Amino acid sequence: MIETETIPQLRNAREAKKFFSSCMKEIFLREMKPRSKYAPGDIIRVIRNAIFMKEYVETYVRNSTLKHNPSGDTIFRMVKGIASESGSHKRSGSGNRKIVTNHEGMDSISRLIDLSVKIAIVKGAFQKPVNVAIDEHDEPYFGMDNRYLIGVESHKFRGTKKAYRFATLESVRKGERFALSVMKRDQLDGIDGSGEVDMLLRHAMSLGVKINMVLIDRGYIAADVFNKIESLNLKYITPAKDNPKTLRFKSMEMKHSDDGFSYFTVKDMISSGNEDAESTFVHVNYYPERKRHDFSFYTNMDVNEKNVRELAEIYRKRWSIENGYQEKAGTKEKTHSPEMGVRYFFFFLSVLLYNLWILVNLIRLGSGYAWITLMDFLIAMSRGRWKIIMNDFG
Repeated sequence: MIETETIPQLRNAREAKKFFSSCMKEIFLREMKPRSKYAPGDIIRVIRNAIFMKEYVETYVRNSTLKHNPSGDTIFRMVKGIASESGSHKRSGSGNRKIVTNHEGMDSISRLIDLSVKIAIVKGAFQKPVNVAIDEHDEPYFGMDNRYLIGVESHKFRGTKKAYRFATLESVRKGERFALSVMKRDQLDGIDGSGEVDMLLRHAMSLGVKINMVLIDRGYIAADVFNKIESLNLKYITPAKDNPKTLRFKSMEMKHSDDGFSYFTVKDMISSGNEDAESTFVHVNYYPERKRHDFSFYTNMDVNEKNVRELAEIYRKRWSIENGYQEKAGTKEKTHSPEMGVRYFFFFLSVLLYNLWILVNLIRLGSGYAWITLMDFLIAMSRGRWKIIMNDFG
C-alpha cells in the first residue's frame, strides 16, 4: 500500500520539474568537492541541453557559447562517481530478491523512477489492472573487455561483439506507458530468465501497480518462466518460435468465422531444464485494417471463440511498446565514454526523463490541457525555454 503522505503533492508540471530537478542536484552534490567551481546545476544543465540538442556532451561543451560550462572530463568524472562499476545486483535476504544497484547514486535514480510511478498512481493512473511488456535491450560497448559484458554476436553490432544489457518492464496502456521496472544485467549476476521476470514483476507490483497480463518476447519461452508468471497469478502471451512441433500445429485445419477470422488452438507441454509447463498454442489468420496477419503465440489463458480475437489483438498491439523504446532513445545522452558506469547512468537517466514526460502529460490532462510531444518536453527542459513552454502548463 502506498503511503501517500510521503509522496509530494505536485499540482502542476512546473512543480514536477522543480521537484525532480532538485532531487538530481542532490545526487550530484554528494560527488562535489567542497570548493568545486561548479554547482550540481551546471552539470545537469550541460547534460540536459546536450540531450535536447542530440549532441555528445563533449561536442556540446566545445560548441556552446554559454559561459561556465564544465568540461566533458569533469562531467564524466562526476558520473563515474555516482555509478561505480562492480556488479549489477545484490541479493536481499534468503530467497527474497529485489532490484538494487551497487552505488548510492544509482539507487537514488532508481528511487526517482519508482517515485514517478507512485506519483502517477496518486494522480489516478493504474486504477485498473494493466498489461505490461518485458524486454531486454543490448547497447553496443566499445571499451576494454571485462567479465560483466554480454556476448552479442547475433546482433552484428558494428565494431564490437560485446554489449551492456538492460531489462525493462513497461505498461502498454496508452497515456500510462511508464517504465515500471528497470534493471541492468551481466553474465555474472546469477539471474536466469525466470529470476529476471520475477524481479521485474514483483518490483512493479510493490509500487502499487495492478498487472493483468504479461507480454513477453519469444526469448522467454521456458517452463520456469511460464511457471513463475503463473505463481504470481498472472496471465501471459508470448510469440511462438517456429520449430518442427509448432510448424506442425500451424499446418492443422483452422476454425473459420463469417468475418474472415480463422484460428486453431491446442494444449502443449513446454519442457525446459527440470520443469514442465502446460501452455495453449494459438494460431490465427485474419485481415484487420485490410492487411493479412498470420501469427501464433502461447498463453496460459483458456482460449475460445469468444476471446480469441481479443487476445490476437492484444498480441498484435504488443509491439506498440517499441514506440516507448524509440522515445527513450530520444532522452538518452550520447557519449564517447567507454566507461560502463557512465553508460549505465545515462540509460537510467533516460528512463527517468521518459517517465517524467509521461507524468507531466498525466498532470496536464488532469488540468484539462493537451498532450505534449517528447520534443516539446525536451525543449521545455532545455535552458531558457521552460518558462515559455510552461505558461500553459497549469
